[in-house]
Amino acid sequence: MRNVIIPGLAVLMLAACATNPPSTLVVSSTTTPSTTAVVVPGPPPKAVVEFKPPPPPGSVAAIWQPGHWRWNGQNGTTWEWVSGQYVAPPVGYNYWVPGQWVLANGGWSWVEGHWAA
Repeated sequence: MRNVIIPGLAVLMLAACATNPPSTLVVSSTTTPSTTAVVVPGPPPKAVVEFKPPPPPGSVAAIWQPGHWRWNGQNGTTWEWVSGQYVAPPVGYNYWVPGQWVLANGGWSWVEGHWAA
């Protein structure tokens, strides 16, 4: 089975999956899930058990976004763990809906996480 990447979305997907150290506070404005363009032949490995550190100082409203597996696509079988991070929610949102891998289109597709009110 061949992996399919829609040109243009690949760059956006890689930028959205950048990792940050767990003690870093990230400001995010993504409030809606995006459509994924990658279908992989099998499910991701089991989730890594992460230590959730305390929020960074001065970030009372920060919300923990758990880590997840990302499909690298290089060599056709490469999974990379994206560590969890604290994120400041956008104004009007206070709940993070984590992304997930779902079985669809004859393979596994990543559905991005998003903010909810």
